[in-house]
Amino acid sequence: MASSDEIPKHEQLDQSNYETHETFSILLEPSSIYCGMAYLPLPLNELALIYTHNDKNILELRQAENNNFDIIRSVELSDISFPVDDFVWCSQRNEFLLMSNGQLVTYNLEKEQITNTLVVDKDKNKCRIACNSTLIACVDSRTLKLYELYTLKFLRQKRLDHVCEDIEFDDQHFISTHTGKLEVLDRTLFSIRRFAIGGTSICRFNTKLWLIADSFDDRLLWQSLDKLLLTVSHMHQPKSIAVIPTISRIVIQSNDPNRLLIYDPINIDSCK
Repeated sequence: MASSDEIPKHEQLDQSNYETHETFSILLEPSSIYCGMAYLPLPLNELALIYTHNDKNILELRQAENNNFDIIRSVELSDISFPVDDFVWCSQRNEFLLMSNGQLVTYNLEKEQITNTLVVDKDKNKCRIACNSTLIACVDSRTLKLYELYTLKFLRQKRLDHVCEDIEFDDQHFISTHTGKLEVLDRTLFSIRRFAIGGTSICRFNTKLWLIADSFDDRLLWQSLDKLLLTVSHMHQPKSIAVIPTISRIVIQSNDPNRLLIYDPINIDSCK
């Protein structure tokens, strides 16, 4: 990833190069319940969504740079009986990591089959999941657990002092978010910074910036580890965020109505 000095202008993410209203939007299936989305990087360059429809979990893959976000394929996750609470794409494993009914499930897209399951929460609470180059992080409402990426071996856990809504991390920082607090932890899980900012979903934009969506306040926050950069208001029930780095496109999955909101840099060439 480029250093901060090498970040192109349109990736600096401020009011001068991003509008505070979406470039366009895509309507999704109105009667389905979407649990989130994930970006599958090159060479796949696809956007994945998982939703529940008629008690079935459906994995949907869409083109990431096409302005129509055309559906490439849909797969029924028939071996997952309960709704999927959260999922991410793990490039190192070349698999999806999913949380469902307190279990961590690894799913091979090419073979369309589950490869591993692991009980993370015996009380079957809803859990969020994230990964970096070596670790998997799973968090229920208050406990963060770390697992080795390839073996799924439990490593350690930390009790959080707030009800966590989402977790993201890289090789240096963990960012946990909640309806009234954004907390930065170092790699030892020691709290080093807190912001009085709500959030229900968070993702990495580039080497320095994070995007935080707050479904309670109906807003999107663009945040560095030092300060709030920009607030995008009038966004109804943002649920999940993904970034398509090849074109610096921000995609928000929001509910009621189910749709994708797309934010592009002002100077981006339109996709055909």
